[in-house]
Amino acid sequence: MSFRDDLDRQRAQIMRAVRQAGTDWAEAMRAHKLAPPDPGFAARLRALSDAAEREQVAWEHAHAAGLLWRPIPGAENAEPPYELRPGTGRRGPAELWATFDQTVAALNRAITGSSAADVADAFGELSDAAGALATAVASEDEAQPRPATRDAA
Repeated sequence: MSFRDDLDRQRAQIMRAVRQAGTDWAEAMRAHKLAPPDPGFAARLRALSDAAEREQVAWEHAHAAGLLWRPIPGAENAEPPYELRPGTGRRGPAELWATFDQTVAALNRAITGSSAADVADAFGELSDAAGALATAVASEDEAQPRPATRDAA
């Protein structure tokens, strides 16, 4: 096997990982779009964090292989799903939401360019912010008193 064949095989493998990470990201975003207000919010935030982390890793590998991100014109004006937007009654600490909003804006800026490294970094920051929120919201949920249930006679 030649060096070129090995490089082509490696790039194909990286592109499969990029596609899978993109699919995971899209599923996590869809979960927020279709979500009712419920205790599953922390789990959706955790899934978003995990999906962003997979995007980060995939795009770090893509950058190392010399691949570029395909720019998305106008993405700097994109908004996250409704339950993740400011002013919608988001649960969790305001300072963590401020960080999250900043990371969303940074990701939106990064995806308008072609740097896979910048995109990877932005996904990593978003993963950290969403992960911190998931932990905080889960803690709030656990601290809520549970409704009393009657034992069956």
